[in-house]
Amino acid sequence: MTSPPTLCDDPAAIDADWMQRALAAGGASDGPAIRNVVVEDLGSATNAFGRLLRCHLTTEGGLAADPATVIVKLPTANRRAFRFAKWMSMHERECLYYRRLARHARIRSPALLYGDFDAATHRFVLVLEDLRDLEVPAQAAGVSAGRAKLAVREIAKLHGQFWGAVDHPALSSCSDVLGPKSRRFMQVAYLLCLPVVLERFGNSFSPETRRVAEALGARLVAHYASVAAGPRTFVHGDYRGENLFFGPDVRGGAAASGGSSDGVNPAAGDTAGDDFAVVDWQGCGLGAGLYDVAYFLGTSVVPADRRRIEREALEEYHDTVCRLGARDFTFDDCRRSYRQNMLGVLMPCMLACGGLDLGDRRLHDLVKSGLQRALAAVEDLDVAEFLPRGRFPSAGNALSILSRGAYRAFRLLGRLQGTANP
Repeated sequence: MTSPPTLCDDPAAIDADWMQRALAAGGASDGPAIRNVVVEDLGSATNAFGRLLRCHLTTEGGLAADPATVIVKLPTANRRAFRFAKWMSMHERECLYYRRLARHARIRSPALLYGDFDAATHRFVLVLEDLRDLEVPAQAAGVSAGRAKLAVREIAKLHGQFWGAVDHPALSSCSDVLGPKSRRFMQVAYLLCLPVVLERFGNSFSPETRRVAEALGARLVAHYASVAAGPRTFVHGDYRGENLFFGPDVRGGAAASGGSSDGVNPAAGDTAGDDFAVVDWQGCGLGAGLYDVAYFLGTSVVPADRRRIEREALEEYHDTVCRLGARDFTFDDCRRSYRQNMLGVLMPCMLACGGLDLGDRRLHDLVKSGLQRALAAVEDLDVAEFLPRGRFPSAGNALSILSRGAYRAFRLLGRLQGTANP
């Protein structure tokens, strides 16, 4: 029996022997032996916390193997980003999803051809199906209205499957994305990033959205506690345009309204669809389903399109989760949860706009567009209603919050920004 390949951090280590061992360990033992591998680096811009490679595989005589290409995901070479991902268990979450959950989930993701994870170091490797026949919409341009409605319907299938069933055996090792550890980290990160965001992108805020953003800073723990008290399910956690793959004909009209594509895995009891798939499960876990919907519509769809399709998309989402398992969940409950979770969408916007080095113009424009769309949604939906009430410390008391147990989060974030002491 062929032994599995060793974990590697260097793309140069991925040769024909390594790939042959990986595919054999993953169960693909048939077919001609792989004789050559050409590695194409897809660039760090596609994933801040991982390194994505497209590997072109050939057999004897230069003939294309089956599959001809695969995607290999490795840890990022950026040590600061890797420390952050390790502390947040991002690679562990993604490996868990592909190895234990993907085959059951009512949503399509790339097939796992081989995976390995070292719990001691959090080094990992994933060899995945290449979805190159599908299209990824440009995040900066926004997901079209037809595709956006499809994306909401598809995530509703996953949410409905596990709605209120977070004790399902398949979810036994999943992280609680709204747990106390995550809440504290998110509040600290928000308070650290907010001044940077206001300095960089202050002109993007109206007086009202600035008031809401500043008021939320010291109330995030209470906000997430309130959200966690509602219905929970299994969530993607980073459900945005650049993590979604669409068939070329899925734009609008009949194809975008569903057609014959269910986008679900055969093991879930439906016909697998070829027109939609989701990648990058590093933020997955147990949380509020409407967060995925709010984050997607709020940051990946231009405001005019979001306003036009918002109610219809929510109605279809509500119908789907109720059909699949949600109980005592009215449409008013659904819309209220959507609005409440839109307030929480400010958190990832602050982290991206204030915690990343935005020297790359593409990344700068990308995070700016997401922030501006989220701020438009915050204003449109009047989410200030969901700011937790009571006495809260001001943003100026961030250091006292840090001293009560979140200093490690502060240092990790500081390292990402390049501002913390070594």
